[in-house]
Amino acid sequence: MTYFQSYNKIYEILVLNVCCIDIMGVIMQVCIIGAGLSGSVLYRLLSEHGFYINIYDHVLVRGCKSMNFIFSSKNEILTVKKVLRTVNIDIKDYIIKEMKEVNIGGDNYYSNKKIYIINKSKLIEDLVPRTVVTNREFNPVIRRYTTKVIDTGVIVREFGTEAETKFYDLVVDASGCAKVLQLGSVYDKYKNDIKTCQFLIACENEESSEELDKLFIDEIKIHKGKPMIGYTWTTPIDNGLYHVGCAYYKNDHTLWTYLTKYTKKMFNSDYVRVCGCTSKINGNLISKSFIGGVYEKRCVAGVGESIGLTTPLGHGNIYAITSAYILSRFISKYDLDEAVLKYKDYIPKKFAELDKEKKAVRNFNVLRVTKLLKDYYNIPVHESIKIILKSLY
Repeated sequence: MTYFQSYNKIYEILVLNVCCIDIMGVIMQVCIIGAGLSGSVLYRLLSEHGFYINIYDHVLVRGCKSMNFIFSSKNEILTVKKVLRTVNIDIKDYIIKEMKEVNIGGDNYYSNKKIYIINKSKLIEDLVPRTVVTNREFNPVIRRYTTKVIDTGVIVREFGTEAETKFYDLVVDASGCAKVLQLGSVYDKYKNDIKTCQFLIACENEESSEELDKLFIDEIKIHKGKPMIGYTWTTPIDNGLYHVGCAYYKNDHTLWTYLTKYTKKMFNSDYVRVCGCTSKINGNLISKSFIGGVYEKRCVAGVGESIGLTTPLGHGNIYAITSAYILSRFISKYDLDEAVLKYKDYIPKKFAELDKEKKAVRNFNVLRVTKLLKDYYNIPVHESIKIILKSLY
């Protein structure tokens, strides 16, 4: 490292430490809602520079629902490596395997993108240990009851509300599909979300394990008027473990029944279901999501899936890391109010392609959808056309 590089590094550290203290000399208080990937990365990035941070998450097991890291370009790989290296994490330590071959509807293809299976649960735990997380839901508004004695001597209880956000200078929504700070109507909040059902499978047949040592994608469905593509997947993890799941615009019971039958077909009953759950993936457009703002001298921002940073195929791990990094960089360079407003303007431009892809799926744009499937999984155009036509019925 040269003298000038050393000087710049020292200057950068000094600037970051100054930014975490307001003009009164008080360390800024930060609240992060959600201790998944984006929340954990942001926690580490900000805590490295002296912010006082509370991070909330009511879920005990983190990171088990999406272990595929799909990189669209070499630049994305370099960015993720750079971000994690900043907090002394080497992504190579968490890579279980690289998936070069994808079986789609019975045909094998070599993916155009880099697909890695990551031990995401371990990565998140190493970023932010469970002991650091406040294990409860964060409510923007707290309901409180107070008990008092009135003039007549009767004991009464009075109901009131209090904003839990009042304790913080910055509140960050990293709650994923829960979208805690997306405070519109319930219908608008979840109308585009696609439901998922997922199992962790332990295969007891070694021969079957060898045959299934690739990523399987089946039953691709495009729902007209909806921004997310439905499909079923089987992802090999390690030592006979598989992540099997499906995502469709169906109810939880229908998905669970379907996935149970699909799993039996894939593994010929030679398996044990270790665990299972239902969830959803945020399908909202970034441009229609609340990204950030300043309200009553308090800054609010969102990162990752909570603000719609997902592809039509439900991938969002890379964007979870990237958006957390972008927010932390703006905070390090500007006053907090200005940083959040710049972040709010920057994110829709930076990830505009994600909105274009979702709109193409929603509008049943044949050309763009075939290009999307080609870009991700190398599916030939004629096969993509078959998938689209099948979705019409």
